[in-house]
Amino acid sequence: MSDFSFGRPLWLLALPLALALLPLAWVVARRSLAAASSLTREAFSPKLGVTVVLALALVLAVLAAAQPRWGERSATVQAGGAQVVAVLDVSRSMGATDTAPSRLAAARTALAEAFDRLRGDRVALVVFAGDARVRFPLTRDLAAAATVIESVEGGTLLLERGTSAASGLDLARELFDEEATGGRLVLLVSDGENLGGDPVASAAALAAEGIDLLVAGVGTPAGGVVPIRDLITGELRPLRDRDGEAVISRLDEAGLRAIAAAGEGRYLGANPADLPAAVRSRVAGLDQASYAGTTISVPIERFHWFAAAALALVLFATAVEWWAFAPWRRAAALAPVAALVLVVSACATAAYDLNERALQALDEGDLDGAIELLYEAQAEDPRDGQISLNLAAVLHQAGRYEEAVPAARRALADRDAAIAAAAHSSLGHHLFELGELEEALEAFGAGLLLAPDDDVMRRDYEVVWRLLHPEPPPDQGAPEPSQDDDSEDGEQPPD
Repeated sequence: MSDFSFGRPLWLLALPLALALLPLAWVVARRSLAAASSLTREAFSPKLGVTVVLALALVLAVLAAAQPRWGERSATVQAGGAQVVAVLDVSRSMGATDTAPSRLAAARTALAEAFDRLRGDRVALVVFAGDARVRFPLTRDLAAAATVIESVEGGTLLLERGTSAASGLDLARELFDEEATGGRLVLLVSDGENLGGDPVASAAALAAEGIDLLVAGVGTPAGGVVPIRDLITGELRPLRDRDGEAVISRLDEAGLRAIAAAGEGRYLGANPADLPAAVRSRVAGLDQASYAGTTISVPIERFHWFAAAALALVLFATAVEWWAFAPWRRAAALAPVAALVLVVSACATAAYDLNERALQALDEGDLDGAIELLYEAQAEDPRDGQISLNLAAVLHQAGRYEEAVPAARRALADRDAAIAAAAHSSLGHHLFELGELEEALEAFGAGLLLAPDDDVMRRDYEVVWRLLHPEPPPDQGAPEPSQDDDSEDGEQPPD
């Protein structure tokens, strides 16, 4: 029983006292019976067996008071939704300002708003230029996803030069959870310029796997110059071709429509303001899968067995004494032991029963009722870290993040390292939702010290770290790349 524990382990300190009562009770019994024998003609002898049984009953009563527990019951607040992977063009042409303030800035704002409107869905982000990479995998933390999108910069050093929408679509196809049953959607946001790969074939591959596709354009048919920053002077100037003419980047709506058609999807046009509503409408029409939501648990308490055994031993010892002779005084003296068993048993059940009722409320979908019951359970046993952790989890699910913070902090002091680590992780999520990124990072870091193998908490830590420490811009001392055409993304466009 690796999950064996005690809800109130401080009661175990009374065990030595209970064991010490055995010889003490034997000595007292001998003296009492010797005194009784001197007053009568009948000889009395103490019964060692009865004394041992009563001492054992007291030991069991102490164990019952310590709330032995093993096994676990749990309930999950289910969250459902679709899977959405955004594929964002961050090539140098996205720095053009024909869409204010720039194509990339307008696309970022529209994507962040689109994610912010989703409810319960999982989202991921792929960025591409000459090749593609995952900015973050599927997550249900939509607020964090929107924040990361707002921090995306164009022309990063981690991507090859050029523009290859095909690489972004291919990578997006690999990100979906194949075991999930809900709908899958890829959202491509680009100006349509393509200098590598076959995005039409990649879109057709999405359709072949039953993945929905939306394509959104950014820019204008008239186009705009592509601004680049001079690595020596730091000033902005237009990108020029080999003949010295300013390079004009134009929205390729025909190419984007062809991608949407090949993927059996829809082209949304080139107005970023229309993107959030279109995405929300399409996601609402997809099949919704059930993902594991917030899980709360309660250990199964077994004190009843110990209390029942203690009471049975008391009754047995009393019956033996009564049958042998009528020492009513001794029988009366046993009453406090029986009372102790009953009182301890009654006190031990309050917080446990409230936690159990909270689980039932969650099973019925009653979040408010579960929160109220868990508050009562916490008041009954404020030292129980699992109850505080359960309360914090349900408060978070209800969006009551400010209340969840103190509940999670209560669980930090739990002696169970697993509960304490989970409390740090819980606290980090509440603080993140409140915008306290530095404190959230500190909470995730403290949790990793207790649970260094927790990959989920490590990923959360890395997400917050990237938000607090954005990727550095390209090395200003690097040699300026060739400026022949838009296939090179070595310089950083302004947003």
